[in-house]
Amino acid sequence: MIGDDAGDLPILKQLGADHLDLPFWAGTRRAEFLLHRCGLCGRHYWPASRCVTHGDASMAWVPSSGRGTVHTYTILHHAYTAEMAAQVPYCVAVVELEEGPFFHSNIIGCPMDQIHVGLAVQVRFVVQEGGGLTLPVFTPAPAPAPAPAHDDGRGAGA
Repeated sequence: MIGDDAGDLPILKQLGADHLDLPFWAGTRRAEFLLHRCGLCGRHYWPASRCVTHGDASMAWVPSSGRGTVHTYTILHHAYTAEMAAQVPYCVAVVELEEGPFFHSNIIGCPMDQIHVGLAVQVRFVVQEGGGLTLPVFTPAPAPAPAPAHDDGRGAGA
């Protein structure tokens, strides 16, 4: 797996990632959102870590649901690089994943005034122009379909 990711390593080091997270970034290329999971207790971690109870012997990268809720966020109205100018305003959020860990990312695909704490979101993958790095971002999750009305056979006026 390291060989597939060698080209990304300089970019990832710029972002503060290390070799332990390479399987995560390889997963993003396949549109998989992976988390580090303890095989003994089932607790999930991000970034690569060791279980606080069982150490690192049983840790493995596993697919996750890619779903969560916005825990906190901020809307930025300033482009910190020329490449970001077209994206202003943009949202940086901390997403609490269904599996437990918190993940920092962007919320896209909706008006900024519709983002709120508790918003249900799902992962989407965006390939960065020029860098080739595939980044996980989040979009509002579709609303659950309403439950069908129960017809007890007595009609509306019964």
